[in-house]
Amino acid sequence: MSHNAYNSTSMNSGYNLNANLLYRHAFAKRGRTITVGLGVSTNDRTGESFTNSDLNYVTGKGKDDSLRQRVRPLSDGQSFNVNVSYTEPVGKSGQLQVSYNPSWSQNSSDRKAYEYDYAGKDYTILDPSQSNLFTNKYNTQSAGLTYRLGNRDKMLSLGLNYQYAEMETKREFPSPFAGKQSFQNILPNAMLMYRLSEYSRIRVFYRSSTNQPSIQQLQDVYVYSGLTNVSIGNPNLRQQFGHMVAGRYNYTNTVNGNNFFANVFVQTNNDYIANGIYTSARDSLLTATDTLKAGGRLTKAMNMDGYFSARSFFTYGVPLKFIKSNFNMNAGFGYTRTPGVSNYVEGFSHNYNYNLGAVVSSNISEYVDFTVSYTANFNVLKNTIDPRNNANYSTHNAAASLNLLSKNGWVVQNEINHTFTKGLGEGFDQRFWLWNASVGKKFLKNQRGELRLSVFDLLKQNQSVSRTMNGLEIVDEQNQVLTQYFMLTFTYRLKNFGKLNMSQGERGNRRFDRGDGPPPGMMQRDRSF
Repeated sequence: MSHNAYNSTSMNSGYNLNANLLYRHAFAKRGRTITVGLGVSTNDRTGESFTNSDLNYVTGKGKDDSLRQRVRPLSDGQSFNVNVSYTEPVGKSGQLQVSYNPSWSQNSSDRKAYEYDYAGKDYTILDPSQSNLFTNKYNTQSAGLTYRLGNRDKMLSLGLNYQYAEMETKREFPSPFAGKQSFQNILPNAMLMYRLSEYSRIRVFYRSSTNQPSIQQLQDVYVYSGLTNVSIGNPNLRQQFGHMVAGRYNYTNTVNGNNFFANVFVQTNNDYIANGIYTSARDSLLTATDTLKAGGRLTKAMNMDGYFSARSFFTYGVPLKFIKSNFNMNAGFGYTRTPGVSNYVEGFSHNYNYNLGAVVSSNISEYVDFTVSYTANFNVLKNTIDPRNNANYSTHNAAASLNLLSKNGWVVQNEINHTFTKGLGEGFDQRFWLWNASVGKKFLKNQRGELRLSVFDLLKQNQSVSRTMNGLEIVDEQNQVLTQYFMLTFTYRLKNFGKLNMSQGERGNRRFDRGDGPPPGMMQRDRSF
């Protein structure tokens, strides 16, 4: 038996830049269009983390050890994609679309780990086994055909795409390595939209897709989370191939205000990027200088088949006229089967999730607004390899808020939440209140300016506890979070003072943005999923 005391601090900074350019042209013939889209993105990350870990063996089966480490991770990435599509009318209500979509991306990660030099009293000893310079390139060429038949009330769309992808991985430090893989896939897609009545509509959507591994999953460097938890990437990972089916039914009665929505999602993945977990019974060498301590765990990314996920969500709403409010009930069910490996034995984790909720939201006037809600989430976890990882837990949240606005611009807001968990175990089950409040004053012309004083966590009880599934492993985390603080903000609202003069074509596009259907000559796309 061992005890591992571990703490870590991190400081990170970076940026993301994204740009998109779209050109669309409609020809004189109705339904004939061409669209060209360009997308570019770049990102850069830098940071520094310090890890301190002390390992003590109570039974004497291993050697005590300590880790003092500073890591400086640098990463950056760039991507560029082009999307060209051409549509041609076929018959009275059909349309054919031809598309071509190439993309290019590159990501680099430079990780330097330094051990603590007790003589110099600084982190200056480079550890090559935990340092790594890695680059990943991923390029795709995709072309396809899509045929659409029907109109906004009844529409069927069928498509087929061919995709060729190349993935190159390269390690320059601590030892050279280069690998290259290519993939060819046929990617079908389909969509059905049907208007059942004046108030109801159903949509069903199917899509197949591929997903590339991240550079963190590919980078083969040992990362320590304390001396007993080590993880490493896998440069031989393949891309994931998945299928997704989604359905949506919506009913909205504009006469009595009742509404009902039902959503169902099903997804499967081949070559799913799972985790292989290996537990060492004794000290085991990872490299010439790195040892997996007795009782420690090594986690490695790997491809496995068998991933399956299903989710559903239902909500029903009705107006409460006697208090000028709306009442909504919601419920949902989810199931996820995740493959994994534990000590060379393959298996699955089964996660069942049930949720219920209710909300009363006011519609009294522009000066009074309140909300009362309750949600409950129940989870059942079953592990086919190690029943000790089975679990049954729940999270509950009750909340109420009240917002008051006076005619002369005074604003008062109050929000209180009560959260409690059951079944996480000793030290992780929590029960706390979170109370936030603010007071403000609107001023200047047309009350466009606002000065507000807010306080977060008046009762100083804020906490953060979470449970996640990491392959076949359950991970409970309790993090130190920010509690009570005060904030003074000033807000100024800009408004459009004039009316926009639109041409007939622009008015058609505006109708399309509101959901009234596409302008002439443009293939309608399902935006529900």
